[in-house]
Amino acid sequence: MQTTYLSMGSNIGDRQYYLHEAIRLLGKHPKIMIEKVSNFYESTPVGGVKQDDFTNLALKVATLLEPLELLSFIHEVELSLNRERKIHWGPRTIDIDIIFYNDLEMQEENLVIPHKEAFNRLFVLKPIFELIDKDFKYYASIEKAIAELSVSEQELHVIKEEKTPRNRIEDAVKEILFAVGENPNREGLLETPARVAKMYEEILSSQRLSKFNEYKLFEIDSSKTDSIVLIKDIPFYSMCEHHMLPFFGKAHVAYIPADGKIIGLSKIPRLVDYVSRKLSVQENITHDIGDILTDILNPKGVAVLVEGRHMCVEMRGVKKVNSITKTSYFLGEFKENNEKRMEFLESLL
Repeated sequence: MQTTYLSMGSNIGDRQYYLHEAIRLLGKHPKIMIEKVSNFYESTPVGGVKQDDFTNLALKVATLLEPLELLSFIHEVELSLNRERKIHWGPRTIDIDIIFYNDLEMQEENLVIPHKEAFNRLFVLKPIFELIDKDFKYYASIEKAIAELSVSEQELHVIKEEKTPRNRIEDAVKEILFAVGENPNREGLLETPARVAKMYEEILSSQRLSKFNEYKLFEIDSSKTDSIVLIKDIPFYSMCEHHMLPFFGKAHVAYIPADGKIIGLSKIPRLVDYVSRKLSVQENITHDIGDILTDILNPKGVAVLVEGRHMCVEMRGVKKVNSITKTSYFLGEFKENNEKRMEFLESLL
């Protein structure tokens, strides 16, 4: 096992959430063991890009992965947490760097160890200094650099570790149980807050995602792209943003390919899952499916029809059981060509 020190930072959205999630995902790898985690720090950004302050920490991990293998997995973790590499030194949901890998020194095109900026960044060195022993090869160099950087313009201070999103939900559920006259400490409810928190993580799993990436495109003969590609009766489950009650039903999605580009058939149901696993309304789900599919494929046309039952209608208010809400959205040839639109609608009968 190789002792490795990682630096992590976030300055978009719920910063501590992304750091906690990154630690969790790194620790799930069978060849990585999290040994120590530093305090949370807040730091001013570097690099001249105007942006919010960062939350930083450092990890001491033991790993069986070689440096480039570890870097590859780190990039997977960053991607899963919505990291986008558009601006050098720019804002990001998560940034993970390998700073030291045991006593190794290496110069590769994609990886330099020790990290080339390691001794220039107070937000890197101070968290790591919490984790290292005095016999560490770079102990004296780190100590000296911290002393020099502490009188520079770089600002850094320890901040309180906040509750995780799961803990926040658990506390909120306990408050709701109290408010409705229940006793959260009775036997049947003891584990309810934890179950509810885990449920929300699952059914609202797209809430923090800003982009749909789970697809692959294929090429076909461009002369054979006038036919409609249709997947119907795709089940969906979502949560109404007005009452946080479920609504569910079926989505029917069709498109007419352009330029010989098609999308894997299984990816359309995944797109439906993506847009529905967040607080929303049926109208938004319908439009989001169509708009995202258009952005991905730039097809000749897209048609979406969604049928849903809403518990905010059936369980409360007017209490109209089994009522169905239908929403539709047409783009391109499906909007402009009545025959194509009717072909789509008739295929659903």
